[in-house]
Amino acid sequence: MGSSNSLIGLIESRTALQKVLEEYEKGRNIILIAPTGYGKTILSLKLIEVARSHGFSNGLIHVVPYRALVREIYSEKFKGNYSSVGYQSLDEIGGDKSPYYLRELVVTTLDSFIYNLYKLPVSEMYKILRGARTLGHYYPVLASIFTSTIVFDEAHVYLGSELASGESNEFETLSFMLGALNFLVRMNQPLVIETATMHTSIVAEIVDKLRYEGKDSVIVYVGGENAQIKNLRGKGFNLFAVKDETFEEKHGFPWKTVFETRDNVFKYVEDICESEAVLVIHNSIKRAVEAYNELSRKCSNAVLLHSLMSNKDRERALVKIMNEISGRKGVIVSTQVVEAGVDAGARILVTEPAPVENLAQRAGRLCREKFEEVFKRCREESAEIYIVKDDPEKVAEVYSKTRVSRTMELISKATSNNKDAVNWRLLSVERPYLSFTEIIEEVSTEFPKEILHSSSYDFAKAYLESDAQPDVLIEILNDLGGGLVRSSILVNVLIPQHSGDKTGELEFVTVDFARLVRREISADSKCLDYVVENDKYYLKILLQAIIDGRLKLIEHKVKDDLKTLSGILRNQRFKQVINILTGVGKELPDNVKGVTGSFLVARRDCYTRGEGFAIW
Repeated sequence: MGSSNSLIGLIESRTALQKVLEEYEKGRNIILIAPTGYGKTILSLKLIEVARSHGFSNGLIHVVPYRALVREIYSEKFKGNYSSVGYQSLDEIGGDKSPYYLRELVVTTLDSFIYNLYKLPVSEMYKILRGARTLGHYYPVLASIFTSTIVFDEAHVYLGSELASGESNEFETLSFMLGALNFLVRMNQPLVIETATMHTSIVAEIVDKLRYEGKDSVIVYVGGENAQIKNLRGKGFNLFAVKDETFEEKHGFPWKTVFETRDNVFKYVEDICESEAVLVIHNSIKRAVEAYNELSRKCSNAVLLHSLMSNKDRERALVKIMNEISGRKGVIVSTQVVEAGVDAGARILVTEPAPVENLAQRAGRLCREKFEEVFKRCREESAEIYIVKDDPEKVAEVYSKTRVSRTMELISKATSNNKDAVNWRLLSVERPYLSFTEIIEEVSTEFPKEILHSSSYDFAKAYLESDAQPDVLIEILNDLGGGLVRSSILVNVLIPQHSGDKTGELEFVTVDFARLVRREISADSKCLDYVVENDKYYLKILLQAIIDGRLKLIEHKVKDDLKTLSGILRNQRFKQVINILTGVGKELPDNVKGVTGSFLVARRDCYTRGEGFAIW
């Protein structure tokens, strides 16, 4: 229980977390805006105790955007620190998987939570999509949701500025997310929404949603007077600005921000990587792999992390980061997947240009208190942020180029005479210094009001409050293209190094299906296994089926050839694509009692251990 006592002690030492608990006890919905490293995640360990003792709810569901976060929170923060803990994600972590949220404290991916809420329970989705007349135990999972406090952690990822900037392709999925939030508020669910980097226009829309029918809601903001507090107060919200002087004193060290050429900053990394840890972040997988190959020749302890690595390789990378590099020496090369939940145990960051919110999250990986020696050096010397001099048009592919350019302009102006001018942790600082939050407010980001008048948002609200069956939702998704949480449809690709049939033993990469097929058609060499018939390529597919009470893999081929499949995927019709991946219409052996998953198969020469699936 030593770990539990230390975590509870940390909660008790944070002034703003105590304010959240105080307001939560009054039955209020809460938005917590706090710096990275403040302890927002572990607050759930105390919220669940308060919820049960006051009869607000019987459980707590902690929702996060990424599977890696589920693994980290379940294994390192919740398990062993509370008596009844579970998790839900695609990964098999071991321990207590809880797809119906039957444990008292559950951490889950946003994907799982939203699909469960919209009557497509993730553990039995295949059964529903294959036409079985069942809701797949929807009502047990709904009962779990209705008797739980819901905590949306890292909320900026799915309700944040890039998503709501009007330049994202995720307009429809934001509608479904807002529809879910509306439904939970109408059902009087206790809600806590946590973020570090959210523009006040988006915070304002969330607060408006939380105030349904007079429901009392508050904003707890960790900081003193600044542009964000001024903007929020101007909207008349119930706002508590909490200055945590102890935290501010500890984290009030300088943050040196420097624009530097790639060659110069990489030479610097090579010079210091044998003496301390460095975090290097790129906006694309291709450039991250190139950087890793370059730096690993000079840095004996190097690791790569990105989204096209297998579940097993990601796990090995995270273990190496934690046990060999963080707080020690070496270089961590990553894409933006590192932004939430991975503590680098470093004081130096090298990053490509990105929106200010993403830069703040990247900087938030540095100078964490649990790495005592590194944290001491941050306080005594400074944290160092190196932004690679490059054209946003070339290196900010996944972001709004306008917002990235504006971010670079404002940072350059702020640091022209003083490299320490921008503080990348504290939400408010004394002049002449500048918090990153001031830049967030200056980079114009207005919430797209048209979403609240869209047909998809109206449908989401009506569907959740009705007795409509999931086939209605499936037809809507067919018309819109994509899924509930993202515009793309994902597929698991088994890599050749896998062994065994049990889910926990399989090694796979999760990929955008349409992107993968486009790559296979256009590339000179193919990266997937096929059955070739009459000069036509049919994707090989492995179905994970229940046979004689055990999970086994059985081989089939996709019924449409590659070119035909490309035409189908161009419209991303949800049910049709899922049916392709689940073997609908195929004559399965009589002893197959159900299909629980499916995998395409990667060619051996397209996956490199430690580097990932080479389809970028």
